Amino acid sequence: MLGRLSLATKCLLLFGAATVLIISSALAVPWFKMNSMVDETELEVARQILSTWEQAVARAGPQLLNMPGNIPTPAAAAPADAEPSTSPEAGEPRRTLSAPVSARLAMLQAGRRLFASDATLLIVGTQEYGVASQRSSIVQRAWGALERDNKQGEYAEAAWRFTVREYRIVRAVRDADGKLEGLLILERSSPAAASEMLFNTLYLFAAGCVALGFAVLVFYLVTNRIILSPVRRLRETAEEVREGNLDTRSDIQTRDEFEDLAEAFNEMLTALQAQQKQLRAINASLDEKLNELTERNVALYEAAKLKGEFLANVTHELRTPLNSILGFAELLDEGFGREVDTDDTGRMAKRRRYVENILTAGRALLELITGLLEMAKVEAGKMEMQLRPVDIRERCEQLAALMKPVADKRGVELRLELNDDIPRVETDARKLQQVIFNLLSNAIKFTADAHEAEREAAQLREFAGEARGLVRAPLVTLRAERLVPRMGAGATGSSVGGGATAGTMSGSGAGANVGDVAERVRISVLDTGPGIRREDMGRIFEKFTQLDTGYTRKHAGTGLGLAICKELTSLLQGELIVQSEPGLGSMFSVILPLTMDVARVAEMKAEGEFRGSLAGQRTA
Repeated sequence: MLGRLSLATKCLLLFGAATVLIISSALAVPWFKMNSMVDETELEVARQILSTWEQAVARAGPQLLNMPGNIPTPAAAAPADAEPSTSPEAGEPRRTLSAPVSARLAMLQAGRRLFASDATLLIVGTQEYGVASQRSSIVQRAWGALERDNKQGEYAEAAWRFTVREYRIVRAVRDADGKLEGLLILERSSPAAASEMLFNTLYLFAAGCVALGFAVLVFYLVTNRIILSPVRRLRETAEEVREGNLDTRSDIQTRDEFEDLAEAFNEMLTALQAQQKQLRAINASLDEKLNELTERNVALYEAAKLKGEFLANVTHELRTPLNSILGFAELLDEGFGREVDTDDTGRMAKRRRYVENILTAGRALLELITGLLEMAKVEAGKMEMQLRPVDIRERCEQLAALMKPVADKRGVELRLELNDDIPRVETDARKLQQVIFNLLSNAIKFTADAHEAEREAAQLREFAGEARGLVRAPLVTLRAERLVPRMGAGATGSSVGGGATAGTMSGSGAGANVGDVAERVRISVLDTGPGIRREDMGRIFEKFTQLDTGYTRKHAGTGLGLAICKELTSLLQGELIVQSEPGLGSMFSVILPLTMDVARVAEMKAEGEFRGSLAGQRTA
């Protein structure tokens, strides 16, 4: 509850409670002392009355016994050495007082009339003790207290009866041996004492209230001047700063910690203003640089767009004459094969070699132009997807038949491993065929080069008289299999064939998540080539990048093959995984979902169109 109150209210409540406790504790002592003084005064008056009564009875002497209404007690006539007698009613011996004590009690009993108007007098002997103790508790308490202590001669107490204060004085009547023989009890009511105590209480309560009010007032004035007022000014300054006004300052001159706090707050505001100005200058500079970068990005996008359009147009224009050149070169090659000229065999062989060089260079140039065209289409977002069911088994057999002559020419064995339960896949057949074709071409090329290098090295060792060593047979395997979904399975792919252990994964889409339950198909190309080092795994999919393995130098190229495979696999919503070990070979795997997400295909197409339109708007 106190957490929702203001600081001033909390201070007043807490200080008020503390002041009430302190003043109450301070006034309790005088209140008890004043009431005790009133009780002592009234008890002293009761003692004086009792003493005066005893003196008056002593002066009056035996005459009080002969006054009308006074009946002598039987004990008064008994001698001092009388024996106990038996009462016929009680049947027990009755105790009697000694003569001096009995005479004294008789005189006091006879003198009670003199003070009946001022106090109540009661004389209790041993005979009256039983009845009197049952009627009045004071008799029992006083008799027990005086009987326990033979030297005690008086017992006094004060008590409240409703709104009246009563005082009781009890004096012991003892024999010569100090034995208790009776009690003189004086009970006196004092309305004046009750009134006096009430007035004392009211007086002290009024004094406490005045002191409390004065203390709270002084505390409020002091705290408001010294604490609350500076705090309010600091809060007002903080609220203005929160609203954004950093020009405000806190003016507190109390010559204490609040003034130091205000100065520190003002210094903080000055520093904030300087930082804000600095940030504004930096933001202005950043805005200028952002505008420059935006203009440069637009220019770069336009340049890239023009480059893509140029490549798309130029490659088409280049491919047409290049295809003609290759066609006529092939015709010349076939003509040289049919002609037999015995007179000029050397000249014809040279011409035939020139024609083969033309064919080799032309085919390499055609491959380069085709790769640039495909990459330009991918970057421009103009790749069209033609989805249809594809028989993976039939497609792999066609590719193996297509690459078989190339593999045989390089001395590489091309093996086909296809499972019987391979399902049909809904995908773009042409793009899938291009990915597998590129992977097979790379595998055959690098496997043949590695085999030739190993064979040459073995021949050199044999020539030098060393052991020839084992030369691996060049082998490329095209494998297709069905992946059975497993809950919580690890990453798909294994080091099957070639002993590959190191791996990396590229591409995204359906089936890219570890532990996916979707059914998929994996198409793998395994080879016994040179392998790929672990530190080069991340570079093989970069554009225009070729690893310096010692074998790539024999072949011209742009390094776009694997980059195109990566982009096309991503378009097919699949994964491209490579696992390799230097000296053991490599395995490239393409993992495809059985069904592509049509909505995602449309989304990718819309994103490409949006980027193109946004760049056109910025240029305009």
